[in-house]
Amino acid sequence: MEIKKPESFKDILSLQQKLDDSINSIRPRTYEDIKMSLVAECVEFNEETIFSHKTWKTKEYSKDKELEELTDIYFFFAQLINYLDDNKNKALKDAICLSFDEKYFNTDEPNLLEFMHYVYTDKLAIAIDELIAITYKHKFTTTDILNCYWEKWNKNMKRIGKEWN
Repeated sequence: MEIKKPESFKDILSLQQKLDDSINSIRPRTYEDIKMSLVAECVEFNEETIFSHKTWKTKEYSKDKELEELTDIYFFFAQLINYLDDNKNKALKDAICLSFDEKYFNTDEPNLLEFMHYVYTDKLAIAIDELIAITYKHKFTTTDILNCYWEKWNKNMKRIGKEWN
């Protein structure tokens, strides 16, 4: 695989697979592990937004930190999609890639809890639409996600064997 900056969600899936294959886990990673990681990242993202559930806490807002946490959600969503059996889920993977790459998103008010619900109920084609809508609601673009993913992916690859293992 040629390693280059992602230009599509399909590229993100390839980079994510390379990252996941490079990490030494102490036990096999399960579908449920990945879903739990997604929940954790959703909470971390929420805490960086102006819509944080921590209504009692004042915190300086950082658009960069918000984007970084949102991109972490994409990391684990890509890991979740990669975990699916290719033969059974080719159409689903194609639909998810198409949704991201065409910048399509639903017109309903995006909601992080709904995204998590769709992930947990395995409605992943709807989940990607919700995630894209959340991305745009927070004034980020597909390009923002692709650029941030690439930057974080490179940092993460350097962490393997050091602070991660």
